[in-house]
Amino acid sequence: MFDDPPHPDQQPPTPQRRFDATPTDGLVVLDTDLGYDPDDFVTVVIAARTIPNLAVVTADETRGRRALLARHVLDLLDRPDVPVITGIDIGGEHRFLINDDLGELDQRPYDVTAAADQLAEAVAQLSATTTGPIRWVGMGPMTNLTALLTYTPDLAERLMVTQMGGWLDRYRDTTRASHNFRTDPASAGLALRALHEPRLVLSDYTNADIIQITPKWALLRRLQAPTAPAWARLLGAHFEAWCGRRPGSWMHDPLTLSAALGLPFVAFRPERIRIARDARIYRDPTGRPMEVSCAVDYDGFLDWLHEGVSS
Repeated sequence: MFDDPPHPDQQPPTPQRRFDATPTDGLVVLDTDLGYDPDDFVTVVIAARTIPNLAVVTADETRGRRALLARHVLDLLDRPDVPVITGIDIGGEHRFLINDDLGELDQRPYDVTAAADQLAEAVAQLSATTTGPIRWVGMGPMTNLTALLTYTPDLAERLMVTQMGGWLDRYRDTTRASHNFRTDPASAGLALRALHEPRLVLSDYTNADIIQITPKWALLRRLQAPTAPAWARLLGAHFEAWCGRRPGSWMHDPLTLSAALGLPFVAFRPERIRIARDARIYRDPTGRPMEVSCAVDYDGFLDWLHEGVSS
């Protein structure tokens, strides 16, 4: 058992690194809608500080804003080596909170077919530079993954997909799919049907209040300190912008990253899953085989989260 970690609203002790989150082979790809809910930003920080062979693909793009932000954040974290691939734009203008002063936006008429082709080609070229699996960490809508499976289906043999999304028993609004699936339900349905036993970190487990970061979180105050590094102050500002809209941010995506890296916080079990047209998922004995989250060690996860952001 781990030592009891601090509650997010209490002052944490100085952490000691106890978790090895470095894959021994292959490539880790974050498919992230960075720039909206700050849990994506937290995930990029932890990944950049712990994973040598890393790439970022931007989900739910908005004229290249997310790609510009990802490049800026990675450079602040001294990771200019991490490639950033611009993903497909699906109209997420209102799902972006960071200011636009990061570079020139693409003003050309948008061609989704060309964008999908360029995305698939970029990922294929990147995957050719490494052996082993491609650990795809799905943190946003599944549009990019569906394009990749469509344009380069041979890569499906190497993909190990861990996707944040879906719910089976508990959700804040049971009349609809969870956010990542309902933003592009057609892509979610196609990808989940095409993949071989994807792993889903369900919203049933990521919506737990214990992993909600609020403005009272002690580490958040450290991130916002004038003496904090530039990446930390930007993350603090992002939290502030988000908390102007919502009471806090649940750490859905860092939990998903921990599962993709094989850390022991999320337990999975096999289920047969039926996928509805609106991307809601249901248990069904004739459905497709998937691995779904069934338990979480929240205390251990919070310890790792704190370690990854503050150490």
